[in-house]
Amino acid sequence: MTPLKTIAAAAMLAALTATPVFAQAAIQEPGLFAFYHPNLDVLNGGAPTPAARLEAQGLTPLQASQVYNNGFYQTRHHHHAR
Repeated sequence: MTPLKTIAAAAMLAALTATPVFAQAAIQEPGLFAFYHPNLDVLNGGAPTPAARLEAQGLTPLQASQVYNNGFYQTRHHHHAR
C-alpha cells in the first residue's frame, strides 16, 4: 500500500508543478501579410526572404548568381601529397 501512496503523491506533485505551454503566435492573415510585405517571409515571423537580403546588399538575384558563377565564392580544394 505504501508504494501506491508514493506514486500517487508523486503524480499529484507533478500535476501541481506543471506549467501550461502556449503555442507560438502566428500571423493572423498570411495572405494579407504577403500582399503588403512581398519581401518578408510569412512562415518565419516576418524575416526577410533570401531575395530581400540580396536586394539589401545591392544585388539582384541575377547579379548574385553571376558573382557566384564567376568564381568569387569558389571553394578551395586542398590536395594532399601521398
